[in-house]
Amino acid sequence: MENLLYNQLADQLTSHIRTGVYKIGERLPSVRALAKREQVSIATVNSAYAQLEDRGWVEARPKSGYFVRRASQEPIEPPNAYPLKPRPRPVSTTELAMEVQRGSALTQGASFCTAVPDLSFPINGIVQRTFTRLSRTGSPFGQGYDSPEGLFALRQQIARRAIDAGIHISPDALITTMGAQNSIALALRALTVPGDTVAVESPCYFGLLQMIESFGLKAIEIPCDPQTGLSVDALKLALQQWPIKTILSISNFSNPLGCSIPDANKRAIIGLLQQYDICLIEDDIYGELHFGERRPKTFKAFDEDGRVLWCSSVSKTMDPQLRVGWIAPGRHYQKVVQQKYVNSIASPTLPQSVTADVMEQGQFDRHLRQARLAYQQRCAHLLVLARDYFPAETRASSPQGGLVVWFEMPKHIDATALYLHCREADVRLAPGELFSVAGLYQHCFRLNFAKPWTAAREEAIALIGRQLKAMS
Repeated sequence: MENLLYNQLADQLTSHIRTGVYKIGERLPSVRALAKREQVSIATVNSAYAQLEDRGWVEARPKSGYFVRRASQEPIEPPNAYPLKPRPRPVSTTELAMEVQRGSALTQGASFCTAVPDLSFPINGIVQRTFTRLSRTGSPFGQGYDSPEGLFALRQQIARRAIDAGIHISPDALITTMGAQNSIALALRALTVPGDTVAVESPCYFGLLQMIESFGLKAIEIPCDPQTGLSVDALKLALQQWPIKTILSISNFSNPLGCSIPDANKRAIIGLLQQYDICLIEDDIYGELHFGERRPKTFKAFDEDGRVLWCSSVSKTMDPQLRVGWIAPGRHYQKVVQQKYVNSIASPTLPQSVTADVMEQGQFDRHLRQARLAYQQRCAHLLVLARDYFPAETRASSPQGGLVVWFEMPKHIDATALYLHCREADVRLAPGELFSVAGLYQHCFRLNFAKPWTAAREEAIALIGRQLKAMS
């Protein structure tokens, strides 16, 4: 109970600092005054203030009390928006991408290089217990393949949840898949043939670039604003100049910038789809991990004629081991369901049943409320650590949700060399060259903030900072 109280008090004070109730440099209530006001013990208040110190929100001054820490309110400058002259390019990702992914799975040290969620939340135990219960009482084994469309109970839960994203859709318009990556692959197979050009965001998640390469497609990078995402003007210019077959976008909390495309821009892009008679593949895998009050709307919310193929999964919100995703393919439903049948026949039923059950019981929503708050705090703490340890010229994104922060260094810094140096100490990051086919972002890197902060993880950030300063 005591643990719950001081966590609640620390969260309340953090909210007050964020909203300006307590200003930079201002003295916070004394321990005794706060204990009296909140009707809690002095030990609870001391624990709450200690937690705020750990998070970087307050500092203790001898014989004076606690004050709002200046660094917690001074944002790092955002990354630069790079002007590009978009043109189609063959994708040629290197072994580095596989090495980064493989290294994250094998490392015993501090890994910040892959966009995986924290798997220590209570939802992990709930999923395990649900697996056990359903495998005993309602096992799908011995019943053959599921239908290509996927488990109806799961599609029904997804359709209900989609309303929060502005999507009003029937369960019969959805197809379950083995993760969002599988959804996007099915969409690309339905929309393109080798040699076609796909417009992607820049910087772009390297897993999508590898998929484009494996399908024999070309990518054309469209510049992104660090706050508002995909540039409408640049996309319009590219559509005028090149035969783009489809657009691939992480619309909400992009990977790696963490930004969301405003509704007005989403509407404008939908207008371009109609004007040029093309479709858009929407990767909405981070949409539920918002730091604000409401989940942002999707491209699909503004889609009136089935041009948006909406893809998502529970890999970032529940557990990637489930391999449960979905797609709403719009006008391309028959092509996508045929592609699923040809490639995998059907999805495993038990993980779908588990996911549907956890959603239906309300446990998923409780988990998301906890995860969003934790991720918001951990993101803020990463930025505090970056201010403390990284060079003064550091620029960083300010994610509105999701799991990652994008860092930009002075141009003489080689982030791939940084990756190799840090790897020697078993500290992993994702170097920027992976996120472009045009040779951009050599001086940038991405860090994941999802896991709880420990002394060892903070020291790993300090190590990255020392190496950056040694390279300056």
